[in-house]
Amino acid sequence: MDRTIARTPKAQPMISSRMIKDSLKLPVSTVTVRRRLCEANLLARSPRKVPLLQKRHVLKRIPFSKEHLIWPKEKWRNILWTDEILINYSYN
Repeated sequence: MDRTIARTPKAQPMISSRMIKDSLKLPVSTVTVRRRLCEANLLARSPRKVPLLQKRHVLKRIPFSKEHLIWPKEKWRNILWTDEILINYSYN
């Protein structure tokens, strides 16, 4: 049971202890699940806070999208999308 509890948040880092308990159908409390996670050095995490789009950003996107609507797929493949993902590596 302990290994199963510890394996779940590695696959889904933002899953809550209640969701782990419910998905694995464990006959234990959420506090027990949290204890097992803590013993496995898997601490609680919160999603990174990012600023929302401002009105000026939205207004700039409309003309951009209209100008680039007719671009072929080959041209879009050369674009580097830097805002798609954030990867954090933390070593304890």
